Amino acid sequence: DNPLDCAAGKVGISFNKQRRIIRTGDSHRLVEWCKATQPQTVDPLMETLFKAYFEDARDLSRREELVACAAACGLDGEAAGKALDSDAFQREVDAKATGWSRQGVSGVPFFVVHPASGNGEPVAFSGAQPSEVIAEVLAEQAAA
Repeated sequence: DNPLDCAAGKVGISFNKQRRIIRTGDSHRLVEWCKATQPQTVDPLMETLFKAYFEDARDLSRREELVACAAACGLDGEAAGKALDSDAFQREVDAKATGWSRQGVSGVPFFVVHPASGNGEPVAFSGAQPSEVIAEVLAEQAAA
């Protein structure tokens, strides 16, 4: 098994090998819509989207799948669908993507860890890292 599958298994995630690469722009717009309308539901929505894609191999480029994920979190599915049918939040998603790209981010996962004191430079790193590496960075930044 690859290291990512092993790490996922340790926290109860079983990646579905049937999933395929999809366009995620509408998923990002759905999250931005959720932030604007029901920010307290962002975390459950993100968890639902991640499970739907990574574990259930659902095609999140399809509107009806995104609406179902929104409804599963208690969001208004009809309102979510209307947001997806419009160009709502497209500018926000594009601006964030451009901003991250200008900072050198070209993939996920990507981490930015700021010093706990607020002083000093944040540490940024990309890719699926061993938990020991992430723990070390967190400990260093907590002490900084």
